[in-house]
Amino acid sequence: MFARYVPEIAALILNRNKFGGTFNKHGGRKHIVVCGHITLESVSNFLKDFLHKDRDDVNVEIVFLHNISPNLELEALFKRHFTQVEFYQGSVLNPHDLARVKIESADACLILANKYCADPDAEDASNIMRVISIKNYHPKIRIITQMLQYHNKAHLLNIPSWNWKEGDDAICLAELKLGFIAQSCLAQGLSTMLANLFSMRSFIKIEEDTWQKYYLEGVSNEMYTEYLSSAFVGLSFPTVCCVL
Repeated sequence: MFARYVPEIAALILNRNKFGGTFNKHGGRKHIVVCGHITLESVSNFLKDFLHKDRDDVNVEIVFLHNISPNLELEALFKRHFTQVEFYQGSVLNPHDLARVKIESADACLILANKYCADPDAEDASNIMRVISIKNYHPKIRIITQMLQYHNKAHLLNIPSWNWKEGDDAICLAELKLGFIAQSCLAQGLSTMLANLFSMRSFIKIEEDTWQKYYLEGVSNEMYTEYLSSAFVGLSFPTVCCVL
């Protein structure tokens, strides 16, 4: 009797999509959803910064949602971070897929843009559609999206549930780049310093007393946000630094 159903069982197993399950939230751990332009390069850069060992709190699960299954290299990257990263095949334009990744209980949703695309306006339009779909499903979700063209940020204001005050934000890559160039005209080297402060890099020790040693020491520094007691009100910045 069992032998008669072996072909059917094998067919069911082979046809099953291994990325088609449902995300199960573990205990009280937070999770974020990442969608948009999901490639080996974009995911590698994102995980390198987000999961950097210098961060105090990295107890966050990262759920990637994309309509194309990952290639072998990208899948291997996900497996290396299997304790904190999960991938599901689907589209944020589909409410069923948004339910699968528990978007309603996510702390935030990040939308990555393809900065190498041939048509930046079309790429921004696709990401705006993703924002609309996610906001229609869960208006309270915090969304951080990358945009390529500054003028396309205005379209986000037409979305009723888009709220800058609640943490929704659009990061325009062209705006950042041009802003860094403009600041470098006023203060040489400022763009390099800011870029180094906003990126996460580990300290590389060099024994020789060279300029590279001091540069790498500076590169290993980062910017953090911290809430201070009201007792520090009125003190100068150098004084607070000495106390801390």
